[in-house]
Amino acid sequence: MPACLAVVAALVTGSPLAHADEPSTVPSLRWDPAWTHAGPADYVLTGAGVGGLLLEAAFVEPKQPPLRWTGPILFDGAVRRLLRGSTAEVRADATTASWALLGLAVAYPVVVDVPYAWKRYGPTVAWDLFWQDAVALSLVSATDMAVRDLAGRARPEVSDCLASGGSTTQCLGNNNEATRSFPGGHVAIATTGTVLVCMQHLSLHLYGDPWDALTCAAAIVNDAADGTLRIVTDNHWATDIVAGGVLGLAIGWGMPVVMHLHKPAASQPPSAALLPPVPMVVNHGAGLGVSGWF
Repeated sequence: MPACLAVVAALVTGSPLAHADEPSTVPSLRWDPAWTHAGPADYVLTGAGVGGLLLEAAFVEPKQPPLRWTGPILFDGAVRRLLRGSTAEVRADATTASWALLGLAVAYPVVVDVPYAWKRYGPTVAWDLFWQDAVALSLVSATDMAVRDLAGRARPEVSDCLASGGSTTQCLGNNNEATRSFPGGHVAIATTGTVLVCMQHLSLHLYGDPWDALTCAAAIVNDAADGTLRIVTDNHWATDIVAGGVLGLAIGWGMPVVMHLHKPAASQPPSAALLPPVPMVVNHGAGLGVSGWF
């Protein structure tokens, strides 16, 4: 984190400031006139994501989801044998490190890039970046929690306990997270932050060459390390990590592109619908719905 902040500080102080209400008037910023700015749809979706997340945290998270899925599939067993931390101390250290990497992945696009864009390009660009981040990060967080509650997959250690003959009551205990293994929440959120960084830097060229590509590469390395550490901690199966990465990629790339950073197709009618996923909380669990603009 200090190294990243130092690089951004050097870029800010070493380049002339340009302020403009419209990104297209800033020569050093790549802005396509077909792209759109943040608007009511972003505010509504962010509110839906945050609201869903708060409802899940209040009414769903305190309860242990029913056990619906246990044991490894595909390459889970082989990857676990290869990467699982050999001691409790190693797994604990890996847990601490994975939280730090998650924090970096989420903080960088919001805490570093948004203020940087405000200083160099003005409030319009910063506003757009902030709401791209807010929509994607709030929706992926709420969606991840909803899917984990619906999947009900046992953590690897819980699966070991059940496989060795332990009863469901003994193996699950009072741990509300015991059946929330799929998908990997850390990786879903960290991948969303990573994809936001890459999309914004490679599309807009916020820093200029070669810094945008290097920033994206560093974010990908951070994300891969976080996913690996979640297996080292023995909190997730490898397929949990893959699913979390797919979810993060879909939302981190999909929301900015579908909502803003795209050119309308010539054959697409003006009334085409945008149907993003929206988490929903119901009496006995959670799920996904869609909201549409026509």
